[in-house]
Amino acid sequence: MTDTDPVHPSRIERYFEQGLSNTVKVNLPLLQDVLDDTPDRWYGQLVVTVSDSLSDRQDREEVLPAAAAIELLRGYVRLRSRLLVTPADKPAHSLTLDPTAELLAGDCLSSAAFSSLRTVPASSSGDCFETLTTVLETITEAFARPYNAAGSTEQDQAIYIDETAGTLGEGAAALGATLAGVDEPVRRHCERLGRGLSTARQINYVLDMDPTEAMVVPPTFDESQFRMQAERGRNDAAQAIDTLSEIVDVTRLRAFAEASTTRQDQ
Repeated sequence: MTDTDPVHPSRIERYFEQGLSNTVKVNLPLLQDVLDDTPDRWYGQLVVTVSDSLSDRQDREEVLPAAAAIELLRGYVRLRSRLLVTPADKPAHSLTLDPTAELLAGDCLSSAAFSSLRTVPASSSGDCFETLTTVLETITEAFARPYNAAGSTEQDQAIYIDETAGTLGEGAAALGATLAGVDEPVRRHCERLGRGLSTARQINYVLDMDPTEAMVVPPTFDESQFRMQAERGRNDAAQAIDTLSEIVDVTRLRAFAEASTTRQDQ
């Protein structure tokens, strides 16, 4: 491709308005607030990086709507996570917001994510919608489990991150692979890469966070268990890249993975 430089976040953000305009009928400042919380657009960047690495013909403008879709769904996940953490934190903090507003804003973001996919190439649209649906269903199931209820374990909490952040990463990589037009085995390796990298990245974010801050994560966790989960994620990502290196040039994927391990701004 001629367009090989990392995509600027603003190019992904241009497609937010398209998705939101089709679904949002009221003014909800919370929508923009939660989107502004994650200016790196890491999941959208993953979509583009996977697509660029697997295809020498893909037009990035065809990929960016999918990148926007996964970022909008990322916003939905953050809002739903806030609703879970609020009851667990007794002191008031910035995440203690109106549950009704958060529920409405979350629904708008998830709807906007699907709306954004309307402009992806027709040949890939069905698979992209299926991927996003699977991501949403998996994350919804994770939210349905009372991870901070009596009887939960540290393993449950590690799985919670894998099934939320990890699922987002897997979905992002799957979207990129789908738009690149690769076959199913290659897509599976990409999904493994995205899930492992995203899980490790989110766990690193949790471990590096100031313990006095409110977290959009399980309020208590076993650090050793989390470190083991992060190591598994990194190993899975590395193995996936090694396998893909036999098929395509993984220079960009490897650089993206290495950079992600030092950027904990989820």
